[in-house]
Amino acid sequence: MVVEGNNNGSAPVVYDHKQSTVVPGHVTGEVNHDLTNMDLAMKLHYLRGVYYFKKSDILDSLTVFKMKEPMFPWLDMYYQISGRIRRPEEGGSRPFVKCNDCGVRIVEAKCNVTLDEWLGDKELLSRCKHLVPSKVLGPQLFFSPLTYVQFTKFTCGGLAIGLSWSHVIGDPQTAVSCFNKWSQLLQDIKAPSKPIPPNKIENNNISSPSDVAPSSVKEVELSGETWVLPSDSKLETIANHCEGNYNSTMATYSFQIKDHKIKQLQSGGSQVGDFEIISALIWQTIAKVMEGKELNTVTICKNNPSRSNKNLTNEQSISSVKIDSAVTKLELSELAMAISKHAKNETQVVEEYVGGDNGFKDLVVYGANLTFVDMLDLDLYGLMLKDQKPANVEYAIDAVGEEGAVLIMQGNENDAKLAVLVLPENELQKVREVLDSRVL
Repeated sequence: MVVEGNNNGSAPVVYDHKQSTVVPGHVTGEVNHDLTNMDLAMKLHYLRGVYYFKKSDILDSLTVFKMKEPMFPWLDMYYQISGRIRRPEEGGSRPFVKCNDCGVRIVEAKCNVTLDEWLGDKELLSRCKHLVPSKVLGPQLFFSPLTYVQFTKFTCGGLAIGLSWSHVIGDPQTAVSCFNKWSQLLQDIKAPSKPIPPNKIENNNISSPSDVAPSSVKEVELSGETWVLPSDSKLETIANHCEGNYNSTMATYSFQIKDHKIKQLQSGGSQVGDFEIISALIWQTIAKVMEGKELNTVTICKNNPSRSNKNLTNEQSISSVKIDSAVTKLELSELAMAISKHAKNETQVVEEYVGGDNGFKDLVVYGANLTFVDMLDLDLYGLMLKDQKPANVEYAIDAVGEEGAVLIMQGNENDAKLAVLVLPENELQKVREVLDSRVL
């Protein structure tokens, strides 16, 4: 299978891209949305999600125009995602979102294979990237959309809806909840009448700023105003400074693991959760494949159960787990228990580290260490087209550091979980082969 952008002379399968813009239905006015320290810690990362829908009478009745209509009241509620990044003209350089109704970019595209063929192609890596614009913020921040939505039609009549979300405006829980609200409006479900209030931060000063970077993050130096990993990193990041495109040697691969297999893995010792045992399995597999590579410390990102849910922001918790023994020699249950019981919460330390420089530090979180992201409690299948649920949902992260990241979420069946691996391409194939033998 060939995807547009692969220069091998074959016809692309994703083609005929058309762009438009949707803005809030009402003028927002002079509103600024302040970015928290955690927002700025995540600013180099991007969420890319794709929702797949099979052909149906409901889908046949929904044109892109009809699906765009509820976006106007949706953006009245979430007007911040229609804004653009600005820096103050005076008094420092801490960026914020200017809620100027510049809009969400909409892309329409076609694919000349069927949905089943697309999902069934096991050799197609980085599947999300082909159905979501791989855009980043910058170099002209005031022109760069924070959010993109792409509608891709398959030859069978199926549809993929892709969401590109700048992590600086919110964590995965925020992104999923926001996008689900659009689908509720499409279903004529009455949404809350009040818009989501903007962040207002009166004082960003940290009483005791941290000068030492916590183990869960890595500081990098940006050249210019393109918010993506610098080009001199080992990822060989390439930023197109006119269009804000992003490509790298990182690749993405996803696989499902059945609940009965998870229970088998959990039966080896003390009971741990699904996230912990799947993370332990993948951690140990990568350590075995990449022999000689230091993998004794990993980062864990989880949804914060005490989150406010009142604003668009990053409220996830960030922890690190360090193992003194060789990861490959531990029992899987021991490794899972370490993730469950010995994770050191570094959320506040990350915020203090960023805030100590008034938000000016440029950090990598995903991939500073091998990073595991728990998305199991997110309502991924809550995005519906009228009464039709997606047949499959998959999320990935763009601009991941060289150690890689793993997202764990609900699978497309009630008895399965989905793991999405984002790793250097030269490592991924080896990891894939070993994982397939361990989970099938």
